[in-house]
Amino acid sequence: MILLLMLSMGINYAALGQFAFNIPSRENDRIESYSAIQVEVDGKLALCSHSDRGTILLTVTGGVAPYTYKWNTNETSQNRTNLNAGTYTVIITDSEGTHFTQRIIIQPPFPLILNPIEKKDASCGSDNDGYAKISVKLGRNDYEEDSPPYKVRWSNGLKDVWEAHDLAPGSYTVVVSDKYNCDVSISFDIKAAAEGINVSETIQAPSCQSANSGKIALNVSGGVAPYTYSWSNGVSTKDLADVAAGTYEVLISDSKGCSFQASYTLKATAPMSLDALVKSPGCQGAAEGEIAVTVKGGTAPFTYLWTSGQTNSKATGLSAGNHSVRVTDASGCSVEQQFSLSNQSSLALEVVDTRPVSCSGEANGGISLNIFGAKGGYQLTWSDGVKDLLQRRDLKVGSYTITAVDESGCTASITVAVEEASAINAKIETALDMDCATGKATGVAWVSIQGGEAPYAIEWNPGASNSREISFNKAGVLKVIVTDARGCSVTSEAKVDFPSQSSDGARLDFNYRKLVITSEPEVMAKEEILFESEIAPEIIAWEWEFGDGSKSTDKDPIHIFDKAGEFEVKLTGYDLFGCSTLEANRVLVTSPTEMIVIPNAFSPNGDGLNDTFKPKLRGISSFQLEIFNTWGEKLYSTDSPDSNGWDGTYKGQLAPAGNFLYQITYITLDGQSVNRTGGITLIR
Repeated sequence: MILLLMLSMGINYAALGQFAFNIPSRENDRIESYSAIQVEVDGKLALCSHSDRGTILLTVTGGVAPYTYKWNTNETSQNRTNLNAGTYTVIITDSEGTHFTQRIIIQPPFPLILNPIEKKDASCGSDNDGYAKISVKLGRNDYEEDSPPYKVRWSNGLKDVWEAHDLAPGSYTVVVSDKYNCDVSISFDIKAAAEGINVSETIQAPSCQSANSGKIALNVSGGVAPYTYSWSNGVSTKDLADVAAGTYEVLISDSKGCSFQASYTLKATAPMSLDALVKSPGCQGAAEGEIAVTVKGGTAPFTYLWTSGQTNSKATGLSAGNHSVRVTDASGCSVEQQFSLSNQSSLALEVVDTRPVSCSGEANGGISLNIFGAKGGYQLTWSDGVKDLLQRRDLKVGSYTITAVDESGCTASITVAVEEASAINAKIETALDMDCATGKATGVAWVSIQGGEAPYAIEWNPGASNSREISFNKAGVLKVIVTDARGCSVTSEAKVDFPSQSSDGARLDFNYRKLVITSEPEVMAKEEILFESEIAPEIIAWEWEFGDGSKSTDKDPIHIFDKAGEFEVKLTGYDLFGCSTLEANRVLVTSPTEMIVIPNAFSPNGDGLNDTFKPKLRGISSFQLEIFNTWGEKLYSTDSPDSNGWDGTYKGQLAPAGNFLYQITYITLDGQSVNRTGGITLIR
């Protein structure tokens, strides 16, 4: 075959030099070498079926690496896969320019057909006397010269034989392979000649939730019961349960020695996988992406649950980001997969720099932008009509909106404000300095400056230059112009008043009186005294001092002197300029003398004269009055000096005319307790 291949290539032996032909180390290997470049060909060089594909694997030595490859199909890779039948030629060139040409043939499919199997069933009993014979009807090895024998593999372990003797009843499979390892299989049963044992089975493959949940349930008939069972995994029960995927053989024997042998295969649940067709959303923020998944493996029907809440195999209306789907099949197996969507265009604008306008009214501001994420080219439009500029200068104060559109139609906008750089502000503030002794006033004005850039030039009108403070002595309008180091200027004006006269000598006076009118004119300690002021309009604030350490800012205050004595009360008034006027008076405060007058009779007849029994009190701090009849029963009691007294009743009934007793207890102002008792006559 090697010689035929070389001849078919038409190689110039003189040009290539001396060849050395080596025996292949394994089947399908072809080695050709020469003094410069040596090539070992391996792979799958024949097709077993029309859906099959071949591979060519090259191992290159000799020459000077690295090598380049040029195939007759214009491929430049060293190895080839997914090849149809045909002839493939490669030119191998080393780094010194030496060429080597290799031609490889991928054989087309050739049928491998077996004759019907010849077999003899086993006799009933324990004898293994079954027989089977196979043969090839048509095959590649019979039509190609120098082909090796076919490979034969029996399921009971026999190899490379066409006949099998001493076969026990059961199922058998024979696999025949040609020189290119293309194979075909045939299966058959060896039965017992006597009444056979009939077996039907129910197979449950392991589920995806549990790898050891497979079951094989047998329904046995025929033969002569009882039956015995011998499984290949050592189990002797009729049925298998809780087993993993795999092949299980069973030998069933009846009471007469007839047997039945079978093999069952539990297939693992096919793993589920997903193929996806993904459509990414177009513009930034768009929700037009789609993901359609196709399930491989598993058991239909399938249910779908996307992170977006959709339940179809195709999720729509998706934005950029991560999206997951969980697919569950009819047996409860599931697979989950995450997809990441990105926008086809992530067009965006960002501000690199803004330059403020230096002075009010100028047009020297600027904006610098950056654009990224555009798909293809783009166009820029500014809100003032300018197009396709990322940098602008000579801008006025204001807001500018810039809109970008790329080739995909996606848009992005940004609004940038151009401001005035630290605008200068100036404000005139004034104050009056009054000499209270002479009544002469002096005006002071100064300018407060904010913003701008120091140093500042200051020009007053009227007044001085480059001074923040000036004096003035008449009413009018002050004006100042402030110019900063950048040449920006601002003007401030203020209208000022100047007093035509002071409040010196303004009227200030006060009087005082008892708040509660009594028969005693003296001011007593613990009494409320009302001080009434007379204050001129020029006076805007005032303060009282009562001589006992107390003060008040009320216009007409009420004051209580806690003890007797002579006190100097002062009223001080302040005008708009902080000048003060003082008025003082002396107040004599006396202590009330103790006095108690107790009547000896009263007549409660409603004529307004002596209708109640009430003592007259003065100069006491506490008081209690109690009335008793001659039997000692208390008829009335009070501790209020301001009460109306006893009206001659008891529990709502009129007391009879006659004599009654009183008891009066009081405490004087100096803290002495006094007790007075006596009789009183009630006259009706």
